[in-house]
Amino acid sequence: MENDRAGQSLQQQLHEIERGESASWIVYPPTPWWWPVSFGLWAAVFTLVVSQLDGFVESISLLGLVALMGLAMVWDRRRRGTYPSGSPPRELWPAIAGLTVGAAVVAGLAWLAGEQLSVWLAVAVAAVGAWAVVAWYEHTYAGIAARLRERAT
Repeated sequence: MENDRAGQSLQQQLHEIERGESASWIVYPPTPWWWPVSFGLWAAVFTLVVSQLDGFVESISLLGLVALMGLAMVWDRRRRGTYPSGSPPRELWPAIAGLTVGAAVVAGLAWLAGEQLSVWLAVAVAAVGAWAVVAWYEHTYAGIAARLRERAT
């Protein structure tokens, strides 16, 4: 009998450790509606800067875009109260991979559109593509996180 209680206690401790490790990945306030839109706008401006500016003006503009993205990260960290650390739960890997692959595809399509057709088409592809990929990611991630929170309780 004593061994059963020890085994259950150990299982409960392992469950609590797993919950604690994944908490920063799955417990957070809802993402605002404008978050994907802001990524689309940022991608459009980035595309314009890279395609239309040169030299010092381009460098300063890119530095400003990097600073803006840094401010977005600071804002998101404050909104969440923490930022995920360590390895994400396995269930989130497909969403994270989808975001990474989606961003690469959007970048490639925007570049191709800019090289073959027009800069303005590249801007549109970057804007709509970034918006769509981030919106998909946020929706997918939120669904997975909700299921993980449910399972953890």
